Amino acid sequence: MTIAVLLVSLNSCDKNFLDRSSANSISGSDIWNSDANATMAVNGIYNSFAEGAWHTLFSYLVNVGPLGYTQIRTNWGISQYAGTATPQDGIYQSTWTGFYRIIKYANDVIANVPDNANITPDVGKQLVGQAEFFRGLAYFYLWSLYGGVPIIDKPLAVEESYLPRNTADEVMQLIVNDFTNAIADLPVAYASSSDLGRATQGAAIAMLGKTYLYAGQWSKAAEQLGKLLTSPFDYQLAEKFTDNFFAATQSNLEQVFYVQYTGIAGYGSMMDNQYGYRNHGPNYGEDYSTASNISVQMYTNKDGSAISTSGIPQLDDFNNEDDYGVALMNWYQANYKDADPRLQASVILPGADFNAAGGVQRLYWPTGTPTMDPPGIRTTWPNLATLPIRKLVTEGDACPVNSNCATNFPLIRFAGVLLMYAEAKNEESGPSPDVYNAVNRVRARAGIADLPSGLNQDEMRNNIRLEEFREQAFETEPYFDVLRWKTASTNDPIFGLNHTIYDFRYISVLGQKVFRADRDYLWPIPQGAIDINKNLTQNPNW
Repeated sequence: MTIAVLLVSLNSCDKNFLDRSSANSISGSDIWNSDANATMAVNGIYNSFAEGAWHTLFSYLVNVGPLGYTQIRTNWGISQYAGTATPQDGIYQSTWTGFYRIIKYANDVIANVPDNANITPDVGKQLVGQAEFFRGLAYFYLWSLYGGVPIIDKPLAVEESYLPRNTADEVMQLIVNDFTNAIADLPVAYASSSDLGRATQGAAIAMLGKTYLYAGQWSKAAEQLGKLLTSPFDYQLAEKFTDNFFAATQSNLEQVFYVQYTGIAGYGSMMDNQYGYRNHGPNYGEDYSTASNISVQMYTNKDGSAISTSGIPQLDDFNNEDDYGVALMNWYQANYKDADPRLQASVILPGADFNAAGGVQRLYWPTGTPTMDPPGIRTTWPNLATLPIRKLVTEGDACPVNSNCATNFPLIRFAGVLLMYAEAKNEESGPSPDVYNAVNRVRARAGIADLPSGLNQDEMRNNIRLEEFREQAFETEPYFDVLRWKTASTNDPIFGLNHTIYDFRYISVLGQKVFRADRDYLWPIPQGAIDINKNLTQNPNW
């Protein structure tokens, strides 16, 4: 038996906890015979998450959520929100396989490191804690997407792993146990800066609180998340919202746990490829995900007032498309000039510039050309008025080769912790000062006026949900939010998924999304998994 350990750097400041020079296969007899080899096995779990389970899933989740969509690419979400997906769709199998691979690797660590005389006890404890964290994380996503799944909590031979599904409650209890154990085994911080990016006690507490939140256990969620607001934890919001989305500034006190990437070709993030547009220099983005109109409509002005779209120019009022396009771009720039800054930090609006590789480019309508000044942004579909995503896309010439950027994906930010804490506290006991303080901290960092006083519980709930969307757009959270809030099957203009998708001219692009309440709150168990394991049963109506 061998474990192939692909080693990656974990942050942009070249203080890496993974040693790429040792990227070799380790024989099964040697894996657990030293601190160094056991550490390499754990490092492989990080890589398996970043380069396997999460590699393209984030883009798919943005597409099928309320704030994004894709064009023509069935494997990237269009079949699901068109209501035509089947259990044979590849995303269901790759997600299932990716997370179970992490579970397998974590089980190997949890089974072989404790009480191992070849491994220093303190080192072993931290390694087991990291494996427990990742096993809990993998089951958290399986539980959130598929419901009840088979629990495999120890190394098994292949023929022993064909197990029936456990209940969702049983899976949740395993998740709680893993994060609870990880909290006991992980440090608040690591002694060496070279370990920056490893799972910490704070990350495990955040995920335990998030698990309780998703289960609607408000008091338990508030208790756990509230721990991160006080000593010994020193999490803070980064000075600027955008600091969280660029390699040079992402290692800050807002980071609770990020999916880590390195600036080496083949081991970097996929955000430039999947969020970036076609002529973004040598990165050659393919805009697998684009922003929907809802990702613009949900924002307010800085003073909290609503932004009206009633005066948007109409083509019928102009003699030609060029004049219409100029008016349209001018309208966007004027209408959103006082908007929440997080909007233009997340989406490239018509008439806005992007500091691309090779120079500044602008989003025109009709689509711009290279001869314009500045040159035009070119998307995959130049005849469609799509909104490119700005968040997490590299600016300038920092990444001259495709998929080599060291930009991390923010899985847990302190801003998200504050908003989850506010949600749990509001659901538990209403809009207390603690709730206001948590939400207003996030708004203040963005330069937005405080929430009005005197909100009742329902009003506060709506404001918290909107804040979660504005703060965490294109970070996958909105999709999971509408699932757990059970709003996805409604016609709510923001929190529902049964709505029409419009381009930035407010012309229908793909018609109406389809989300069935009797089926789509759970993904199907992949048909490939059922074909192999006859003990598996399918989710309802798939």
